[in-house]
Amino acid sequence: MEKGGNQNTGIMKKIRTFIEIVISMAGFVPHSATFFRIIIMAASLGFSFFLTIYNPLNHGIAIIYFILAEILYLGFISSVLPENGLRHWFLRKWGDEKKGYRAYETILGFLFFHNGASIGYIASSSPGTLFNIDDRGVIFLFLPILIAFGFIIKIWAAKVVSVDIYYWKDMFLGRKICDFAVTGPYKYFSNPMYGIGQLPAYASALWYGSKIGLIAAVVNQLLIFTFYFLAEKKFIKRVYLSEGKQLQQPYLKTTY
Repeated sequence: MEKGGNQNTGIMKKIRTFIEIVISMAGFVPHSATFFRIIIMAASLGFSFFLTIYNPLNHGIAIIYFILAEILYLGFISSVLPENGLRHWFLRKWGDEKKGYRAYETILGFLFFHNGASIGYIASSSPGTLFNIDDRGVIFLFLPILIAFGFIIKIWAAKVVSVDIYYWKDMFLGRKICDFAVTGPYKYFSNPMYGIGQLPAYASALWYGSKIGLIAAVVNQLLIFTFYFLAEKKFIKRVYLSEGKQLQQPYLKTTY
């Protein structure tokens, strides 16, 4: 009985961890939950629900939403996380690392959610602009596989590196918070988050036959890779890699 009980406890723990990772990747970190963050997430979900139900085919709003979400998201991480970025202001403003990071995490979680929601909405609001969705044919059979594969790889990668790394906590603090290791999906893909992790965005665009959805997926991926090469790669070399060691990507993150 005790052995069976331990197995059940282990399974429940894994399920709970899985749910926490998924929710955190969507923009709400359960272990950092506050009343304010709950209200912000509820309002964000309400806004997304409103657009989907009451403006399902308004691609004009969808384009504006996507552009604003991209500017705010990429603008925020690009201005805060570099070596001399605004992360120093957060630390001075809130007085210590823990409070400064929680404030940063709250803002980034909000932006994570709207970045992903805007990409999904821009695809669903413009169906049939790439091809007639009734003519998807064989592609229809592969799209669920692409979506599932992309999410599985992304969640697996997030589990390997931790939610803190997913939120760039190491870059925010300016130091490494874990050992450098190449495990999990990083053994098989050099960029599982920025690469394979983007599959759901492309699959969503193809599901709806959305031209602007496909463009949005490409733009989002190009911009996050731009951030990587301009800021994150320099941080990895400076903090995680010794001189002369070949660069590998032990943690590469995206939001959709």
